[in-house]
Amino acid sequence: MTITSYQNPILRGMYPDPSIVRVDDTFYLVNSTFEYYPGIAVSKSKDLLNWTKLPSIVKNHKQADLRQAKSNEGIFAVCIRYHEGYFYVITTNFAEWKNFIIRGKLSVDKEKIIWENKRIEVDFPGIDPDLYFEDGKTYVQFTGYLENGQKAIQQIEIDIATGQTLRPAEILTYGSGGRDVEGPHIIKKGNYYYLLLAEGGTGMGHMITMFRSKNLWGPYDEAAPNNPLFTNRDRAEQPLQNIGHADLFQDQLGNWWLTCLGTRPASVGFVQYTNIGRETLLYPVDWSGDWPVINNGTPTQTVDMTAFPEHAKILSEQKATDFIDTFETTELNPEWISLRDSLASRIIFKNHTLTLTGSTEKLDGLGVPSFLAVRQTEHDEIFQIELSKDSKLNSGAFGLAVMINSNHYATLMIEKFEDCFAIYKHLKVLDIDVNEKIGELSELPKELSVTNTKENKIFTAKTNIEEINFTINAMHFSNEAIAALNTGDVQGIYVTGDATMTINKASRKKIN
Repeated sequence: MTITSYQNPILRGMYPDPSIVRVDDTFYLVNSTFEYYPGIAVSKSKDLLNWTKLPSIVKNHKQADLRQAKSNEGIFAVCIRYHEGYFYVITTNFAEWKNFIIRGKLSVDKEKIIWENKRIEVDFPGIDPDLYFEDGKTYVQFTGYLENGQKAIQQIEIDIATGQTLRPAEILTYGSGGRDVEGPHIIKKGNYYYLLLAEGGTGMGHMITMFRSKNLWGPYDEAAPNNPLFTNRDRAEQPLQNIGHADLFQDQLGNWWLTCLGTRPASVGFVQYTNIGRETLLYPVDWSGDWPVINNGTPTQTVDMTAFPEHAKILSEQKATDFIDTFETTELNPEWISLRDSLASRIIFKNHTLTLTGSTEKLDGLGVPSFLAVRQTEHDEIFQIELSKDSKLNSGAFGLAVMINSNHYATLMIEKFEDCFAIYKHLKVLDIDVNEKIGELSELPKELSVTNTKENKIFTAKTNIEEINFTINAMHFSNEAIAALNTGDVQGIYVTGDATMTINKASRKKIN
């Protein structure tokens, strides 16, 4: 079956800053995760359109300590490369202000990557690092902060085994003039080193630019004649916006592809806002000339492959991305994330259920609350859990929460009274903090859900005969509301105090 088109994003929900490497016939993709744990999301695919989530990389404090990460901090942009039998990821933990490398190797059956439990620190004053290997040497390109506050793309040579700097930082370029020059990647093609960049900030002005040089150390003073190579900054009619932070790679047939981030703003009346966060996009590239031409120059949501028959040979039909977890194993599905650290000591798997015990930590703090979540992946979708009768409220509370950061969240919480179960609505938006009892149920609900629409988030608690719900405007949990673009909305179960919440099933499904 020949694929004539596909839909972006290829990874839906908060999967920003993509980087892809191919090993034989398998592609491996990493994404930033910021304050969420485990850190550095990893996925793999044979066809670039259908991705399997692998366990994330950062799982202990020796790799990266996220316990002090504020909202929109933590794991920044990640680059993945494969060299002499090993995977290398390089990234920044903003909470520690450390840049580091973690090395991994394929398992014997090649089904998973085994990552080392330690990191190799690399000392440079910047973010968005890239790794480039050549002639037995290792180079790191990064966004450097200069003394005058300006940003520039810089490069160092390092010892890959120790992280020690062997040649100090030199400026490669200041970019094409756009603000916030970031996300560098070096690609060698022919006699040239091509330097792929992001400029314009990660908002509406985001764009992809490129320079080249015949010398790895520059000067990179030859700009692509049609810079920016790829952007929707002046195409308000396009459903995808904020296009930037890209990586270039080849498939096993030698075809070039570009992955980048973008957003899908929701239009509500005359207003546009984004709840889903920055997502992973994919485009075919024609690099038959001096400079790459990406998807005929326009970042589209529907990608027409009729002009790229060779690229289409590796693609397969895209499949649905609904999430269903019935806890068949004692391993946490990689879709689940928590804040800043592991919840393993508070999670029990038993008889196809998951139990989460409560904590004194709350969502508005900088600790590790008992909040287990998945990303929102569509404007219109429902997140639903089946609650077990084995759940125990004691003197605590449990329910569902939606959040985009520590001062923009909402919860539906249940507390036990002598003769009923009280339902509470809690909304936190900056200095507005409302916690009110909205009703009572005669028995513990069997089902809790959050229905996401472009306009609203509808929280519901149901028994066999009763139902209580409330509605909150979705714009409160948008990137525009928090004036930050790093993360997107997440939704999940939340337990406080000495309560224990046991669930039989969790699901996230698109509403057609």
